Amino acid sequence: MNKLDTHADYYLGETQDIQERFTTKATIELMLPYCKDKSVLTLGLGNGKLIEAISKTCKKQHVIEGSQGIIDKFWKNFKNSTVECNFFEKVPTHQKFDVILANHVLEHVDDTKNLLKNTLSKLMNKQTKLLITVPNAKSLHRQIGVEMGLLNSIFDLNPSDYAAGHQRVYDINSLFEDIKAGGLNISKHGGYNLKLVSLAQMKEWDNDLLEAIFQVSKSQTTDICANLWVLATKS
Repeated sequence: MNKLDTHADYYLGETQDIQERFTTKATIELMLPYCKDKSVLTLGLGNGKLIEAISKTCKKQHVIEGSQGIIDKFWKNFKNSTVECNFFEKVPTHQKFDVILANHVLEHVDDTKNLLKNTLSKLMNKQTKLLITVPNAKSLHRQIGVEMGLLNSIFDLNPSDYAAGHQRVYDINSLFEDIKAGGLNISKHGGYNLKLVSLAQMKEWDNDLLEAIFQVSKSQTTDICANLWVLATKS
């Protein structure tokens, strides 16, 4: 068992239903248009919901997952898709992809700049689109957590972060810094979803309310959104 296997049960935890209905659903809606009829590299299997949605529209999808435990729990015979148990940093770089999805990945890895510069950029050509999402340190719920004394700083890791295997929390400036240091260009960026409270406190919220929050979030300033997204391309 490697250290990633210890996080497999996170995807079966008590907040996973709201996670799927809120964060995962919104992320799928954002990423899906880029994947239609494209060759896609997806970093991380997670609970498999994103992979399943992409598999129905892409030309082909290759998934890299570092935890065999997560693969054993969540991999299915997804259409047009294959999976490889490997660390992201060790992926062979001879193949190029139309789209690379790094959905809530950068907050997990040991060396973000190294991953971007020495692995992901080598899997890209000039036309490749790299889509990145990360949690936002400036999210309203983190700011409220600081005000209530639950966090000393918006950049502190909370118990949920540790359970998920997070090593850092980004704001838009620190995310831009890592992407640029990785030798990539930023084409577009934004934020999505709004959180005032924790996911556990949102468990009973219905889908209409969650969808309304997502739609409203797309017109708000990036700073206060729960998650950040960036579309990056090769220099």
